[in-house]
Amino acid sequence: MNSKRIVTMSALACAGLVFPLAGTAAAADGELTMTVTPENQSATSAFTLTCNPDGGNHPSADAACAEIEAANGDFSALPGEPDLLCTYIYDPVTVSATGRWMGQDVNYTQTFPNTCELIRATGSVFVPEIQ
Repeated sequence: MNSKRIVTMSALACAGLVFPLAGTAAAADGELTMTVTPENQSATSAFTLTCNPDGGNHPSADAACAEIEAANGDFSALPGEPDLLCTYIYDPVTVSATGRWMGQDVNYTQTFPNTCELIRATGSVFVPEIQ
């Protein structure tokens, strides 16, 4: 008799898990706040990026989301533009991305020697505010 009760309770517990998961299917895969701070300027530019559906106020949301997806959400592994030729001019720019990607917290910050090196490393992910 106890075994039936345990099975019933387990079935109810499993059924309870199905509904929250179904409710999150419509949520975005990524909801990120991105910043770009050139060292030679006092203002930080900030924008939002949502993925699946792609949007926010990021003008290249489709491309940025595809690049983040290609890196499995690892901003240090973004495909970038590896063939881009950059100068050695030192004009640092710091970028950050915070939020959620595929259910995982994102807290990325990196300083690049110049905008070209930023684009070479991150592609279109941080480009909109530094053009």
